[in-house]
Amino acid sequence: MPIELSLKQSIAWEHLEDRVTTEVGYGGAAGGGKSYFGCVWHVYRRMTYPESRGLIGRAKLSALRESTLVTLFKVCSDMGYKSGEHFKYNGQDHTILWANGSKTILKDLFLYPSDPDFTSLGSTEYTDAFIDEATEITERAFDIVNSRLRWKISDFGLIPKTLITCNPSPGWVKNRYIVDDKRNPIVLKPYQKFVQALVTDNPDVNFKALYIEQLEKLTSDFDRQRLLHGDWEAEREVLNRFATQYDSTKHESTKAVFRPQTPIIFIFDFNLNPFSANLAHVWRDDKGEHCHVFAEISIEAGSIDKMCTSIKDVYGRYIPNSLVTGDSMGKRRELGQRDNASNYQQIQRLLGMGSAQFKLPNNPTHENSRADTNYLLAHFPDFKINPQTCPNTCRDMRVVQCDAFGSIIKKNRNDLTQQSDHLDNIRYLINTFLKPWIASHQKIRR
Repeated sequence: MPIELSLKQSIAWEHLEDRVTTEVGYGGAAGGGKSYFGCVWHVYRRMTYPESRGLIGRAKLSALRESTLVTLFKVCSDMGYKSGEHFKYNGQDHTILWANGSKTILKDLFLYPSDPDFTSLGSTEYTDAFIDEATEITERAFDIVNSRLRWKISDFGLIPKTLITCNPSPGWVKNRYIVDDKRNPIVLKPYQKFVQALVTDNPDVNFKALYIEQLEKLTSDFDRQRLLHGDWEAEREVLNRFATQYDSTKHESTKAVFRPQTPIIFIFDFNLNPFSANLAHVWRDDKGEHCHVFAEISIEAGSIDKMCTSIKDVYGRYIPNSLVTGDSMGKRRELGQRDNASNYQQIQRLLGMGSAQFKLPNNPTHENSRADTNYLLAHFPDFKINPQTCPNTCRDMRVVQCDAFGSIIKKNRNDLTQQSDHLDNIRYLINTFLKPWIASHQKIRR
């Protein structure tokens, strides 16, 4: 039975079947027919190429079964394919075996800390892949899936193809296909395509009218802009912001730049994904007190070696006149290192620094740090972060949330409001170098 595609779906289909494109993104708002379109393409592939293998992935297998798989079965029905006759679903091993020998493999693509390299995917090879709600997974998961696309591809005369569908959301999909962290439009490579589809592009006229009405009722401006209008630049409302006194018009400035004659302060946070650092200057002159955060470094699946190499490549000649602070947990000894060297001891060796250059007070509590941070933001005369060179730091200052007790919420690494790596670096900077200023001025103000 023929399936009617919308204009946007037809454009995406052409990219999926050409001889150049290997990555196709489709989506941009709710109701654009994303999952349905992905399932149509998947079923077409399985039935067109006997003994092919297709992966359908999503962050959690439970969501895949409850949503995407339901859509897949509807697509099968719409196309005239019947369970038991044209395909058989095995709920135990999460596969679908098609009558012509093709196979669908359903996969959980969530990044579990115990499996950062996605060994759960095994050594299975696939002909193509469809990843639904791709903003819920990591870019590494996407890359690993792409590396497995080789099953009978040459036999069929095909090239690797991955289709991802999604709604607008901060993260890797936005930075890979739409705009980068500095809000510059991405120039897509020849093998990449992204087709923006809104609810108005859905070919089902009745559904379109009803769904637009529902989306217009959303009370959240963030969700309405994102899901109805496909706005990739929409920012989530923050209910209990950590940095309540942060004002982008006051605290962000491109004048916060590297000053060769001023000591660099390197601030480290030791999360592995990403391993992050910020670079700042704190100084006093005849104009007063200054604190400028002029650079950030984020290394995915990073190591101390990689971090130190990136620092030496740019700032090597200035290291002897620099200082280091950061997460005091990095003082713990690492059993995997020679002589059980701590993270900071490894940094000291790799950068050739002296122990006197390391200023590592105990970490402040989130509650005390929040009070200090907001006092400094409200009263310090010249605290600036460069938005062009520190986009993730500025984002953290705007969106990271805390609970009712003032503790930063960090349960979900896929939620940007709970990724506080660079905010943590700002907290350590304030705790080490600006705490005396806060204490003295609080006494004066009393």
